[in-house]
Amino acid sequence: MLIVEDLQVKLGDKEILRHIDLAIHPGEIHILFGPNGSGKTSLLMAIMGYPQYRITAGKILFKGEDITHMSLNERAQMGIGMSYQRPPSIHGLKTRHMIELCMRNGVSVDELAGKVNFTDFLDRDINVGFSGGEIKRSELLQLMAQNPDLLLFDEPESGWILKILRLSAIRLTSFFNGT
Repeated sequence: MLIVEDLQVKLGDKEILRHIDLAIHPGEIHILFGPNGSGKTSLLMAIMGYPQYRITAGKILFKGEDITHMSLNERAQMGIGMSYQRPPSIHGLKTRHMIELCMRNGVSVDELAGKVNFTDFLDRDINVGFSGGEIKRSELLQLMAQNPDLLLFDEPESGWILKILRLSAIRLTSFFNGT
């Protein structure tokens, strides 16, 4: 599903990743461990296609297609989704509208939000005034709407993902399996 070959990345003038190789096959879960500043987030940002993470050598293949020079939104449209360490607050953009923009399936926004107990927050600006758990549920809802083939989680160690998955395991499993 994802192949990273001899990837080298610069942030500004500084080389931050050197000779990275990685292969992730469908159904596999990979966890990257390392000290702060070792490049874990930088690798995810490069895979996701953030333009400030400039690929200087190597390539990234997703579902057999070379995505090395594709934009972030093209990669998202192909089925790559990401959960961030610190998702931004976005004043003036309602969560409902963001979910509608992300939607890659025929489920209604309200039905999808109900799966993670988030319907009361849909008409608020994204993450504005949300608690930490509410921000993570908002992010999970956005990922569910996108229904990506590959999920990249940046530092999910806070326990939020385990808690949400435990609370919603049956609902999420049913959703992602189409039942």
